[in-house]
Amino acid sequence: MTLLGDLTLSEIASRIGAMLIFAFLQGLVLAGLARALGDRRPELEGRLSPNPFAQLSLWGMALGVLFTMGWVRPLHYDVSSNRLGGWGVLLVIVGGLGAMALLVPAIDLLRPLALLLPRSGGYAVLYWLSQLQLLVAGAVALNLLPIPGLVAGAIWQAVWPGQGRRLGRHEALGLAVVTVAVVAGLVPALGPVVLPYLSLVGR
Repeated sequence: MTLLGDLTLSEIASRIGAMLIFAFLQGLVLAGLARALGDRRPELEGRLSPNPFAQLSLWGMALGVLFTMGWVRPLHYDVSSNRLGGWGVLLVIVGGLGAMALLVPAIDLLRPLALLLPRSGGYAVLYWLSQLQLLVAGAVALNLLPIPGLVAGAIWQAVWPGQGRRLGRHEALGLAVVTVAVVAGLVPALGPVVLPYLSLVGR
């Protein structure tokens, strides 16, 4: 278990920046896929936005900084307006997480560009990119869990489309359970485990 006191200022700053990028991209991709399938609810709730803070979960940010795996603010879907119904929600989930998984090898392709910068700046960018990869890998793995509040947990909105209010309460409970499990070490750091399988260069 990693505590705040075990982190350097550079690690904290780089992980905060990485979490902002992750939250922005993850929320935007999910909302965009839902909109493409006819579901405008995420858009109307402000999630199809260039503002990263519209996607950010404070608890997800905290765990992202401490444990390099977090989550975005839960998205809510209108299954009835999705052209594929419940299967469309599943497609949004798979497509959203798949897009973030592809970000890891895409970052590998950006590494040579960092070497074009002055030495100190290039090293700083390379370090930040490594932190971003680690966080994205861990977050994708964590969000595969079908727990309300996580990305894959939205599948329950497709299973019980008329239970939005009840599922909202379950989201808070689900995220609380995940937080306790991660802090207690019951869920290990997933980034170092998953990253070699997503990265072009491995670890």
